[in-house]
Amino acid sequence: MDEILNYLKSGTQPDNKREAQKLKLACAKYTLIDGELYRRSYARPLTKCLRPDEALKVMEAIHRGECGTHARGRSLVMRILRQGFFWPNIHKDAQVFVEKCPQCQYYADMQRQPAGYLKPINSSWPFAIWGLDFLGPMPTAMKGYKWILVAVDYFTKWIEAKPLTQPTAQNVENFLWANIVCRYGIPMIIITDNGTPFANQRIHDFCGEHQINLKYASVWHPHTNGQAEAANKNILNILKKRLDGARARWPEELPGALWAYNTAPSEVTQESPFSLSFGMDVVIPVELEHLSPRIETWVDENDDSQRVDLDLLEQRRELATIKRLEHKRRIERYYNRRVNPKVFDKGDLVLKRRLLAGSNLGVPKLEPNWEGPYIVREVAGPNAYYLMTAEGIQIPRSWSGDDLKKFFA
Repeated sequence: MDEILNYLKSGTQPDNKREAQKLKLACAKYTLIDGELYRRSYARPLTKCLRPDEALKVMEAIHRGECGTHARGRSLVMRILRQGFFWPNIHKDAQVFVEKCPQCQYYADMQRQPAGYLKPINSSWPFAIWGLDFLGPMPTAMKGYKWILVAVDYFTKWIEAKPLTQPTAQNVENFLWANIVCRYGIPMIIITDNGTPFANQRIHDFCGEHQINLKYASVWHPHTNGQAEAANKNILNILKKRLDGARARWPEELPGALWAYNTAPSEVTQESPFSLSFGMDVVIPVELEHLSPRIETWVDENDDSQRVDLDLLEQRRELATIKRLEHKRRIERYYNRRVNPKVFDKGDLVLKRRLLAGSNLGVPKLEPNWEGPYIVREVAGPNAYYLMTAEGIQIPRSWSGDDLKKFFA
């Protein structure tokens, strides 16, 4: 502004001819009125040029003053220009000012785009990797059942489930021994979330004794345990349709729901979990009632047919693996297109998504959506972070990048 003012007032210009020519071209857009510098613009005939301290006061008044709406970015810039003010780097300064506004940060909308890239988990052999999760609480049924412990195999998608009264470590250990180890052998990996029934010394000792690699989903909301979440969704959808309003009967319908799911072909592989596990399609009651072609020749050709199925089992598993990998690649490409990656370093200031006590519901009206600021205490893993307050108090659990946003002081 000083160079332009000096040129317009007294014709002062640099000695360098190139710089002088550049200054003349720049000054063609400006004019002096009563000693004040104005710029010819497109939004208004003339806009008053402001110095940095004046620009800050104007931004504060228009953004959060008496007529302020806490407009963001381009909207704030357009309003400043329409009010008749201008300074260099107006868009950049407005963006920085909005980012540092406390009200805009605490009351910002919840983020919908995922913050981390999708990483599919692949299993090379049946019953080698299992995912565990609790489904519930369900309506209280006979014997006090209120929870379902669900385990899903990552290769065949075979589901094992058991109704429980309480989600305790003792129940988890009994389930692992009776429903997993004694039926399908010792698995290589078990993946769970960070819930108390899984993340405790009892389960650690059980897995260590049987040389099972116990892995936890790195964040409180188990985004990395998606296979178990999908199994929960499928079991819940089948139960809803089978109960038909008799909600307390869900423990009686659970075995039938599991059997229906485990014998149904997958749309991706065209194979059912049963066929990938045991080498042949299961015989269901309707085939015996109406005598399917397979049942009509059951007595004479059943033994030979089963031998052929067993010979082809390895090939069917390989084809199913290839189809599933291609399906996962398509999902990964689609998911990653929507990712807005966020990476936080140790010591960064962040805001945490505000949660109601014991609930994942939205916050009440007129309440802020975010709370903090917190300090990133440690990077727990990809897209997972441990937090602490400014006083050094540690926040329980690790938090996903989806639930965090950077705080600008």
